[in-house]
Amino acid sequence: MAAKKLIKTLRLRLTLWHAAGFAALALVVFALAYYMVSQQLLHAVDVDLKDTAQEFAERLKVGGIQAMQREMDSETASHGEDVFFARFLDRGNQVQVENLSETWGFPIPRADPQGKSLQWLDVGQGISGGPVRVLALLIPDLGWIEVGLSLAEYESQMHQIRSVFALALLVMVILGVLAGWLQLRSVFSSVEQIRSTAISISNGELDRRIELHDSGRELSDLANAFNMMLDRIQLLLGEMRDVSDHIAHDLRTPVSRIRGLAETALMASDQAHALGATSQTESLATIVEEADQLGEMINTMLEIAQADAGLLDQQQELVDISVLLREASELFAPVAEDARISLTISLPSHPMQIMGNRARLQRAIANLIDNALKFSPADSHVSLTTETDGEAWLLHFHDEGIGISPEDMPHIFERFYRSDQSRSKPGNGLGLSYAMSIIRSHGGDIQVKSAIGEGSTFIVHLPLHQT
Repeated sequence: MAAKKLIKTLRLRLTLWHAAGFAALALVVFALAYYMVSQQLLHAVDVDLKDTAQEFAERLKVGGIQAMQREMDSETASHGEDVFFARFLDRGNQVQVENLSETWGFPIPRADPQGKSLQWLDVGQGISGGPVRVLALLIPDLGWIEVGLSLAEYESQMHQIRSVFALALLVMVILGVLAGWLQLRSVFSSVEQIRSTAISISNGELDRRIELHDSGRELSDLANAFNMMLDRIQLLLGEMRDVSDHIAHDLRTPVSRIRGLAETALMASDQAHALGATSQTESLATIVEEADQLGEMINTMLEIAQADAGLLDQQQELVDISVLLREASELFAPVAEDARISLTISLPSHPMQIMGNRARLQRAIANLIDNALKFSPADSHVSLTTETDGEAWLLHFHDEGIGISPEDMPHIFERFYRSDQSRSKPGNGLGLSYAMSIIRSHGGDIQVKSAIGEGSTFIVHLPLHQT
């Protein structure tokens, strides 16, 4: 069972692939080295035979056949009569001098009279079990000198070299397997640490993080990406818990009111003579109103979640933002007048076109204006101005309200978040969150500048429509 598990491991597979590649490369290197050594040794034999034949030719020219014969005897004694032979053939290709042992019991080829002055005549099988290298050298007007050397020693040397190469290859493959296994063990120890951390996190230890040291840039980048993902997941889980708490808190009141009104209406049906039809009608109307507000809150939450996840169905069209701003300011003008707040708007004469969803952008702008009016005191001023930076439209929503504290600033776009200063105001904490989600779903963003007691400015960035 353990062997089967080991065979299926990626570590063993990579080790075997590493060993196979290493062995193939080493085999190619050894084959090349073997070829070069064999050619070098064979070249040394050829040089020796050529020098010997030329020396015999010089003896023949200077001292005649007897001098050449003595040189042949000396060379034969030096190499061994079973290894070396020499002979001289006249112009008729007849043997005149031959220093050839009886052990050379096979015919020696003769040079081709019509061939080159230097000819190599190989014999496939010599007396020592190996091939024989034969050289025929033409002596002009005299004949041919043939010298031969058994390659048995050459073959023995090559056999030894092959044995050494085979042993070295085996040792290198073993070392390659061990090196690959140790290297992969170091790499997979980091992978195992990541796996162990993932299991611990799945068991509820959300604060666990991966810490790798000297594991290579790739694994370090993987660990950092994994930790960033964990941070994001932990943040989302925290936001989900906060949303759940806020939902439980914000929905409890309307649900309780709906239940109380429903009980009142039910009692009114049995005691119509005491309550009268008017009270029952008012109770039912209030129930409908509370249900509408509750449904609107749920729909807003759903749209925010879809926008943040990139799943919001955006039926986009060419929208003039200046028209939406003008319509929204006209809509909130009575509200501002009742609150004794001056609401002004400054728009360019040319269209401010973007590609987007008209209804959702209209609602996002309305939420920002409503937020500015809600936190502005009486006799203050709220202004809407626009500009462009060449790439986006910048919409400025400025108020002279209570401002935002540095502690609340990072949280104002969170769902259901309401600062201590805003809890006395009507609302459910979804307005700014909805505006941010819709603006970002259109490729934009919202920036905030604020100080306590000096008001706030929300700056909306929306990409220009490129024509």
